[in-house]
Amino acid sequence: MKKLKHVRFGVIGVGMMGSGHVNMIPKARSRNFSLTALADIDAPKAAAFGKKCKVPHFDSGFEMIDSGLCDAVVVAVPHYWHAPLTIYAARKGLHVMCEKPLASSISDARLMVAECKKRRVSLGVMLHHRARADMNAVKKLIDSGKIGEVFRAQLICSNWFRTQAYYDSGAWRGTWDGEGGGVLINQAPHHFDLYQWLTGMPKSVMGLISTRCHKIEVEDCGNFLMDYGKGRVGYVYTTTAEEPGYEQFMFCGDKGTIIVEDGKIKLGMLGMPVSKHIFASTSGAAGGAEQSINWTEVKVPKRAEGHLEINAGFARHLISGKPFEYATGAEALNELELSNAMHIAGFKQKTVQLPVDGAEMDRLLAKLERERSTGKGGGMRKEAKACLNRLMSARGAKAGARKGSCCKGKCK
Repeated sequence: MKKLKHVRFGVIGVGMMGSGHVNMIPKARSRNFSLTALADIDAPKAAAFGKKCKVPHFDSGFEMIDSGLCDAVVVAVPHYWHAPLTIYAARKGLHVMCEKPLASSISDARLMVAECKKRRVSLGVMLHHRARADMNAVKKLIDSGKIGEVFRAQLICSNWFRTQAYYDSGAWRGTWDGEGGGVLINQAPHHFDLYQWLTGMPKSVMGLISTRCHKIEVEDCGNFLMDYGKGRVGYVYTTTAEEPGYEQFMFCGDKGTIIVEDGKIKLGMLGMPVSKHIFASTSGAAGGAEQSINWTEVKVPKRAEGHLEINAGFARHLISGKPFEYATGAEALNELELSNAMHIAGFKQKTVQLPVDGAEMDRLLAKLERERSTGKGGGMRKEAKACLNRLMSARGAKAGARKGSCCKGKCK
């Protein structure tokens, strides 16, 4: 990878997430990066933001990539378009910061990672919760062996409440042909990424999935049990239909337990590891009287957090050549593996082995679209998939290196 002296960012999509990027980047204190272009298929919106930010604007992400105005692009469009835009950008030698998730299907995400590796460009993913101070403190505790081997991990993330008005605010939201899923693919990926980052990946997933309350095509609730082998298990519950919202991580290890709630970390250390106390105790009474536990609150050091820190970190990586300190594309595959496994397990009512069969997930998405789609998403999945197929064809791979060649301007 060739090091850069200054990173010129272009943002593709100026909706809810993209508008945040185009507003934040120019305000950054760092002089290592700047906003130099933006694009959105809504031409008046692109023009308005371009005028506001004083940068060139385009009504096609592909045209912006072709412009030569950027060193890296932030892809902030509906999930199905992540793969075509990322792959096209990679072929033009541009680095990519992609909004989460990488894609709706693991098969598309794998193509993105492989293409960026082939073209020797960096792919980062906006899983900004990795910058959280509390999560970094917890990771240090677990990785250091402080609580010993973790045999149970629990995640409750019901703090993603969404109104019906939220789902009605965008044609692609809450649809199979536009979004490719609900809470599992849109809101919970941040927590799924933290969960696997802290505990590793399970061997298999089983669970329940439902649309409990909202008037949407996709799921708004999920409960899942994960098998790590040798009696080690994990549990995840997530929803956009619960108030008050709640976030809790719990990690139970041989030497102690970590509980994270409201940004605070409680550490409970056992007087004797569970694996030893079971056999060392001479007490016949339930519980064993010799055991003790000492609860303390772990101090959480302050650190830079949020979306802007991820972009800044990506810029530092591109300038220094040092490894990206947050979620790379390859690392972000894990949370998508989890959410795809959850979709398959829930809708097909079976235990799913990891890694996920990408073709099976693609078939499931197509089936759910046929059976449940109202057409609100405008057939986005099919359009984006056709674009991706053209790019991945032998002819498309060669054409992708020429200016303005993608889909003959049909893709925006």
